[in-house]
Parts: sequence; C-alpha cells; structure tokens
Amino acid sequence: MASLNAPAPLLHQYHSLRSKVSPHLRQIYHYRPRTRRARAISLTAVVCFFLLLFSTRSSYQTTPDYFSKFPSYHPFAQSPEDSLVAVPEKLDVTENDTLPSNLQKSNPSFHVLIPAPHRSPALCRTVTSAMILNYPPPTLIGYTKTLPEATTEYEAMVDRITSIYNYLEHTRDVHDDDFILILDGHDFFFQLPPQVMIRRFQNTLKENNLKLRNKYGFATVEKQGHPGITEQVQKYTQRVLFGASKQCFPNMTMDAGCVTVPQSSLPPDAYGYKTDIHPDGHLTRPRWLNPSTVMGQVADLKIVYAQVLESVEQRRSKKADKKDYLALTQMYGRQEYVREMERRRTSNPLKEWLYQLIGISDASNTTGVYLTLEPGRRYEYGIGLDYKSTLFFNMFNSKHDVEWLPYNNISKTSSAQASHGVPRERRLLLPPDLAENIENPFIQPETDSEDTITPPYNQTIDALPNPKKRSWHNLPLLTNVHSSEVPALVHMDGDQSLRDLWWSKMWYHPWARALLRKYVRSPHGFSAAQDALLGGQVWWDMRGGRGGVWTDRGEWIDYPELCNGFERDVFDDGYGPWGKEAGASNAEPVYNQFGLLVKGKESPQGQENKGK
Repeated sequence: MASLNAPAPLLHQYHSLRSKVSPHLRQIYHYRPRTRRARAISLTAVVCFFLLLFSTRSSYQTTPDYFSKFPSYHPFAQSPEDSLVAVPEKLDVTENDTLPSNLQKSNPSFHVLIPAPHRSPALCRTVTSAMILNYPPPTLIGYTKTLPEATTEYEAMVDRITSIYNYLEHTRDVHDDDFILILDGHDFFFQLPPQVMIRRFQNTLKENNLKLRNKYGFATVEKQGHPGITEQVQKYTQRVLFGASKQCFPNMTMDAGCVTVPQSSLPPDAYGYKTDIHPDGHLTRPRWLNPSTVMGQVADLKIVYAQVLESVEQRRSKKADKKDYLALTQMYGRQEYVREMERRRTSNPLKEWLYQLIGISDASNTTGVYLTLEPGRRYEYGIGLDYKSTLFFNMFNSKHDVEWLPYNNISKTSSAQASHGVPRERRLLLPPDLAENIENPFIQPETDSEDTITPPYNQTIDALPNPKKRSWHNLPLLTNVHSSEVPALVHMDGDQSLRDLWWSKMWYHPWARALLRKYVRSPHGFSAAQDALLGGQVWWDMRGGRGGVWTDRGEWIDYPELCNGFERDVFDDGYGPWGKEAGASNAEPVYNQFGLLVKGKESPQGQENKGK
C-alpha cells in the first residue's frame, strides 16, 4: 500500500489526523445520544407521551354513554324538513267532480300562536302584517283572560307557559305533525310570506342536520315499538329553531347555556377586527338563545314547553325574573354539554389530541362548567338557533346591522356592506325564494262577476301600485348586511324609540290598508274549505277565517273588534276606522273545515255552493 512506503514523519501525521476525524464522522453517520442524561430525557418523553395517550383514552372510555341514557328519541320518525306543509300533495276528485266522503287534509297545517292578554297597537301591527302576507289567522293565547288581583309576576308567567302547553297538548285543531310558530312577546313585524318562512325553516334544518351527522355520527339502537330489531339512526338532530341573540341570559357567565353552546355560523370577523370583543356587544355575533321566537312541529314543542313548565315551577318566587328565559337557556346549554360529552366518549383520543394541537378541533368549550347530570333525565330537545337571521331578526344590539334595500338598485346593494365595514363582502342579490314562484303582492285576486265583493272596491282607498312596475325586486326589504339575509320576521326587542320609524319603513306600510282589504277579499268561504281539503294553500289550517284572529278558546275576533282605535298606529292614512271607510260593514261569514258557518251571515254564494 502507498501509505506503507511513505516517509515516517508523513505516516505519523496521517494516523494522527485519522484518529481525530473518524470519531466525528462516526457521530454524524451513526447518531446516538452522547450521554446517559440525553438518553434518559428521550426515554422519559416517550414514556410520558404514551402514558398521556392511554390516560386520555381511559378517561374517554370511563365517560358515561350519554346517548344511551338520554337518547334523541322524538314522537314520530319523519323529519320536519321532509314534511309537505309548504308543498302539499294534490288529491284528485271523483269522476263527477265531487269530494270523496272520507277525505282528510293530506298535509300538515301551519299555525301562529301569540300570547296576548289584551289588545294593543303592537299586537295590531303584528296581526296586520301577518294578514297582508297571508299567514293563517293567529291564535291569541290567554286573550282577555282575567287573573286574580293578587297574582304575582311569577304566577302570571307560569299561567302563560301553562296556556301555551295546554293549547299544544289538548286543542283538537292542532296535530303533532303540524308546524307552529310561537311569538312570545310584542312588536313583531312579518316581512315575507309564510311559504318562504316554512321552506327556509326546512332548508336550515337540512343544512344543520348534515353538520350534526358529520360531527356526531350514527348509533345503533333498538327500533321503537319493535323489540329485538335494531336500526342505525343519526345521533343528534335539529328539529326546533329559536331566534339567536347577541347576549346570553344575565349573570350566568359559567353556565353551559352561555359557555358550551356552539359558536355562531357567521365568519369570525363578520363585524371586523373587534368582532366578539367590543364591550358594547353590538359587534358580537348572535350565538345565544332568544326565547321570543320559536318554530317547530307541535310534538317537539310540547316536549320543550313541558320541560320549561317543570323548570319554572321548581323555582317559585314572587318575581318572574324571566324564569322561562332562564329555563330555555339552561335546557339548550345542557343539551350541548351532553352532546359534547358523548362526542368525547366516542372520539379517537390521538386524533382529538392532534386536532387540538393544530387548531382544527370541533370540540365545544366546557372550561369551568360543572354539571351534575341526573340518570334517566332527558337532556336532548333538538334545539337549534337561527344565527344568520334567515327566519328571525332580533333588533337587540343589532339596530345598526340592517339596511332597507331595493334589490334593483345595484349601486345601493353593492355599497351596503362596505358602508357597514363588512370585511368579507359578497354580492347582495334578491333571495332566490323571493325571485322565484312567489306571487307579486300587488296582484288583485280574481273574482267571479257574480260574486259580491266585500269590502266594496274603492278606487281611492284600494289603489295599489301597478304589478308590472312594483314587485319584490324593487321593494325596500330589511336586510341584515352582515349575514346577507332578508329575514321573514322582525322582532323589535331593542330600541323602543325606533319602533314607529321601522314600521313606517316596512315595504307594505304605504299601502297597508289597501293590501289588508285585498287580503279580506280573497276566497275564504265554502269553496276555500274544499280547496284546503284537496291540499290547496288557500287555508294553512282547517279553521279558515279572514279578517280576524282566533283565541285559544275557539272564539273568532273580528279585526275591527281587535284593532279599531289604533288606525293611526297601523295605517296612518287618515281614512278612519277599519271597515267604515266608505260607510260599509266588513262583517264576513266564517266557515269551519266542514263548510259550516261559524260566525256571521251566510252569503247567497255560500248557500249555492253547499247545495251543489
């Protein structure tokens, strides 16, 4: 070898360099901890990781199975979003064009309930807007009911909740699969037709139930009423929608109803960089339950109100202190807490840890929340919230969120979000459910030339815009510019000084009397009852009636009896009391589901129809 023939000094230098370089190279290409201390630290870290992993797995496994103990069972299997209440199935008549003798209404009905102990301008505005938009005649709960003089606020509140529950439970005109809208408060303005509200309710449930399915998955359970037979069901579903508020129930900062409930579905910066942190609260995204508006099927709402009644009766006091609001807030919070416990019990611990580490976990916040759950008690109610004001807009802390936008004015719609500081702007367009298949509100109903039109047409009082020039496209619609939604119902639960101004801005206000008279002229007699039985939408429920309201005692109250004296608050047009604009009476006959007269004089047309 060449190294052996080298001079002795060079050979010595070669071996010296090799002895220095070799250990360094061996450390680079054959790495191992240099010291016992390094090896000990590495080994400890690995052991701690696996101890943490298995302890986490153990803690998740020892969490009770909340789904089995408190299952998400409901009175019937059909989902609300699949109901045909807004798109009824048409039935065929017999060969001789007569109704089958065993005919029943094929689709669920729709009802509007309003707790109202007495008449008021606010109630009349609500009822007027509902009539103009062709909602079913509202049912007033506890109207003119007299309570003892010594009745406390708490007792009055319990009586109101009891009356709502009793109506849902015992009234023959209401069935479990019917849809019902409850307005528990004052100053509601309807803005869009009922079919729009119902479809949005169903679409919201469908969208949210898909999210719940992805988050919580399915469970295998025993089929109800079929022992020994199992089926796969979605663990948690949404069946009831409340309005959403920017503020939780006061002084409950560590309750599940304020902590554990889901975040709003609006973007985290919907109100700019101060979203959710501005001290005044008006830049907070709606996240908490507002008890004043709720929509769902009767069977589900009976369960909800039965629990509210039980909760308020357990907290007796002289003052009401909004205990029904407190009960609903806690019910919703406990529902979400139990769902989170079930999610943690069935989740993969390593996946959960990794998602938390990189910040994409869908875990609900339970920090500081300590609940004692009672075995066998129901905590699942299918409650969800309308975060985007798709159905319900609540004015509290939100009066600066809206604009009245005519959607044919491109310059105004394109600048609305920028003027409100919305960071994620999107093009504001007329909602598709208004642009398609919704009749122009200014089209007069067709009447037979032989019909007696009541109230008689008056060229001045009944003047409406030309339907070819006025439609949903150019009417000023209240729009939540932060969520880009046009709500179907507006709740004026905020600044009271704005109630008159906002009422005058509603799209129908300039023609309110004429639109109400148009509504009263629409078909509502015996022929309308037949149409309803055939699946038509002339009547949303089978009690019928135009130009008035029902009470929970089954009484019919005419519009003049309810609202005369409040014409300035409602119409402000100088035409005087309703029904006496031209010295005529608007008293119209009211028929029930069998075409029998309920109230008023029967018209000759009604007698002829019944004789056919």
